[in-house]
Amino acid sequence: MSTRIRSRPASSQFLSSQAASIDSSGEHEVWSKIYTELRKLPELATLTENAKIAMLKLEAGNRTESVSDNDGNDAVDDGNEEGDRLGLKIEDHEDPRVVLAKLDQLKELSEKQLEYAQSEKKILEQAREDVSILTALRQATEAATTDNKRKKRKAEETPLVEPSKNSKKARSGSAAPTDVPSIGAQVAFRLKKQKGAEVEWIQCEITKIMGEGNKIRFEVQDPEPDENNNPGQSYKAGPRDILLIPESSTDLPVYPIGTRVLARYPETTTFYRAEVMGTKRDGTCRLKFEGEEEVGKETEVERRLVLEMPK
Repeated sequence: MSTRIRSRPASSQFLSSQAASIDSSGEHEVWSKIYTELRKLPELATLTENAKIAMLKLEAGNRTESVSDNDGNDAVDDGNEEGDRLGLKIEDHEDPRVVLAKLDQLKELSEKQLEYAQSEKKILEQAREDVSILTALRQATEAATTDNKRKKRKAEETPLVEPSKNSKKARSGSAAPTDVPSIGAQVAFRLKKQKGAEVEWIQCEITKIMGEGNKIRFEVQDPEPDENNNPGQSYKAGPRDILLIPESSTDLPVYPIGTRVLARYPETTTFYRAEVMGTKRDGTCRLKFEGEEEVGKETEVERRLVLEMPK
């Protein structure tokens, strides 16, 4: 079957299901990474402030002053404690060599400040990226949870049905007879048959309705962009060229086993002939597609994407 499927982008519905399959266990790892990196910021802020203080003291030419106390001992005013801690010896000399040494220290402190600032920037940018990843993981987890609840609810409400071939209920089409195509509706559109090729049906959207009654005509558009990412191609279609795709699988009739149908092959927007092999509790059809390469392979397809074979 894979050799017969056109190279068409996967539908948005399939991409959403893929995103929902992300393992939420990765959230803890991302949180731990963010926490570990952000804990480095206070330390970098302290180092930056220390360098700033030392630079201010160098520029002001602060000196260590000695003051005699009542006992005659020298009490040291350690105003340069920060500079001393960083290995700075700030003395008030006129010697050019001392001035140059101080300039070298100022340069070194400036370079350290720049290094600390760049490290802070790198940590914050990485944290922002990790938060984006975390948000995507959380959204995928929530989407998967919602989808599982919906499927579980349908499974509980829908009885298991394996109808016989004589079931009259399954004679109705993919949608109720009263359904009328409208702008924005999703349809299976029959492409113009190419010489020597099979009839091909693709999923499209109705963009325009012209005329009425027996003269009604439609304009449909392929929702998938082309190779250059331009809007999909538009086609003119008559009533016989389209099959309405129901918006929901709820309350659609169950096909008897053996019914010949037209169904959208998973991960594509192309419809192929298939045979109904059974129906699951949630309404999903088990199908055997014509031309499937793997012998005996059954494929599950959402009920609303399994249409009555056109006459």
